[in-house]
Amino acid sequence: MGILSLIYWLFFDIGSTLVEEKQALDDFVNRCVEKLVQVGIKVSYADYHDQLLRIAVQGGDPIHEAWNCFAPNHLERPRWSHEKERLYPQVRSALKALRTRYHLGIIANQGNDLSSRLERFGILDDFEIIISSTDIGLSKPDIRIFQLAVEQANIEPSQAIYVGDRVDNDIIPAKKLGMRTIRMRQGLGQYGSEDPVFQSDWQVSNVQELLQIL
Repeated sequence: MGILSLIYWLFFDIGSTLVEEKQALDDFVNRCVEKLVQVGIKVSYADYHDQLLRIAVQGGDPIHEAWNCFAPNHLERPRWSHEKERLYPQVRSALKALRTRYHLGIIANQGNDLSSRLERFGILDDFEIIISSTDIGLSKPDIRIFQLAVEQANIEPSQAIYVGDRVDNDIIPAKKLGMRTIRMRQGLGQYGSEDPVFQSDWQVSNVQELLQIL
């Protein structure tokens, strides 16, 4: 009996997994740079973006850590905006195909109104379980957020696959719990190195490639 015959659930991250964030990231960087310049800190878009990449390569959290490299302690970082996020091509068709063989869920660090955004993207009804950090007060990489999803699905961790882009937030905690993992090599997360102990089981470049595995 193959491994996949024992898998009943697929859980997904959102950002840089199902949702393309390039325009949202550009907007975020521009607002960060603008705020820093306003208080007399000389930094360009290229400077800030290069710092994001350096942190991503090192396996850190670019969005949170890059700001601390430039800003004084008292200066509050601009908030991430979801307005310019877009669904990656073929996500709807891929999810539709996967639903014929698996139950689908979400485990994600997200702000308010995740369900509304999923509805706007036309994929809300694809998911039977949606666990957002804002709603439950737990954030990845806390393994308890993955455990909650498994409990709600009423399965063992080994009966689920988690699909995400980041090694630190997605692959490592899911593997620690006992889930299989698929690393989505998109966004800033694609630049981080695999963990030598908790390596992803598969790697893909886009959501359509999931259909070649699952």
